[in-house]
Amino acid sequence: MLRLFIAVDLPAELRPVVARLLQGIGGARWTRPEQLHITLRFLGDTPEDQLVDLRARLRQVRIPHFELAPRGMGVFPPVGGRKPARVLWLGLDPPEPLAALKHAVDGVLGPDPETAKRGFSPHLTLARFPTRPRNDLDTFLGEHAGFDGGRFMVNNFHLYRSTLRPQGALHEIVESYPLRA
Repeated sequence: MLRLFIAVDLPAELRPVVARLLQGIGGARWTRPEQLHITLRFLGDTPEDQLVDLRARLRQVRIPHFELAPRGMGVFPPVGGRKPARVLWLGLDPPEPLAALKHAVDGVLGPDPETAKRGFSPHLTLARFPTRPRNDLDTFLGEHAGFDGGRFMVNNFHLYRSTLRPQGALHEIVESYPLRA
């Protein structure tokens, strides 16, 4: 079995800009800068014999390239709800081209059960909270609410293999898929 997901990468030149945000909340499990990505679809454990067909289907995606900007921040579930925050995220503006790419991916692979259950909220995961976050989360959100990481061009998306290890997951690109001009 292969543990797979489909994602758009944050470009190398923006990683240090976003990496400066990866500190300042006690108890947070921060994303490693080299693993910052925008998940389009988590496929999970996939039999190896399905990989050839999966790769061929993803080659059928036809979407023009587009620009994005990392902007704004929030948590899942949202602040003010009954449940504590579990994920700190960085928003992406505008979200519509990512939603169109996600729709195209789902069009060649079939409906995504996770999207049907929760919807699709394009974001970069900055941190996860294994336990209730401390009060410094509110301070962090207030200090970084206006974050603007600049614009970048999305020229491709990737099929990734994720291997779970004690020191953290290892993400390896299986195949890249260009977006069209």
